[in-house]
Amino acid sequence: MSDYRGIAALFEDRVNGVEYYETRATMKLKHQFLSILENESKQLLFLIGEPGSGKTMFLHRIPSIVPASFEVVQFQTPFFEPKDFLDYLFRHKGVAKGEGSIEEQIQQIVTLYQERPTLITVDEAQLLSKEMLELLRILADTKAFWLLLAMHRHESQEILKEAQFRSRPHRVLELGPLEEDEVHEYISKELLRASLYSIQEQFSRSLARLIYTFAKGNFRDTKKLLNRLFLLLDYAVKNEKEGFTRVNRCLITMAAIDAALLKV
Repeated sequence: MSDYRGIAALFEDRVNGVEYYETRATMKLKHQFLSILENESKQLLFLIGEPGSGKTMFLHRIPSIVPASFEVVQFQTPFFEPKDFLDYLFRHKGVAKGEGSIEEQIQQIVTLYQERPTLITVDEAQLLSKEMLELLRILADTKAFWLLLAMHRHESQEILKEAQFRSRPHRVLELGPLEEDEVHEYISKELLRASLYSIQEQFSRSLARLIYTFAKGNFRDTKKLLNRLFLLLDYAVKNEKEGFTRVNRCLITMAAIDAALLKV
């Protein structure tokens, strides 16, 4: 009997403890990102995408993506004030704290970091305060850093309209959804990687297409639907529900409802 609850765990939405899956959109983004680092001057970079598109996972992988010469400083949550942000940059370099005004501390930070290519990343940057956005703009103007701000696509449109960003060099990188035929490829690779050959054979291209229809290519929603699907299979097998012990359209539809991807 297959361990459907264990299989469901393969598709849990988390960054740590899961094998990284590089989507076509992520591969395209990586090539664009590395090309900018190699060929352009230091500037603000905006990584945008729909919630669940995989921005956080991409940020998590950046230290292994950029050249070894780069120093990467990552902020996973945006809930900090300018002073806290600067204090962290000082501590990252082994300095207890900066001295003087904010302006003087910025110059000290520049001196500490300017000798080595440095990339600062901030996740969920749409939640940053106006004061923090202004500080990041000032830091970008020093040309001492690359700054990569990841944010939801909708909120990014408002932030990028601000004069301090519109009038300065910046690049916008967008992480798109899974392609329709890629869903079948993703499911197959994940199951085969876990040596689940008989389970992988249950997913026809038409069933994968149905999953794509419900999740609309969103990577997080695709994983959520698959997680719910295998939990339903676990329940059906343990409770001897005939007709629901293999992957089928009905179970996928039920999983979509359970994952709040289909309203009834």
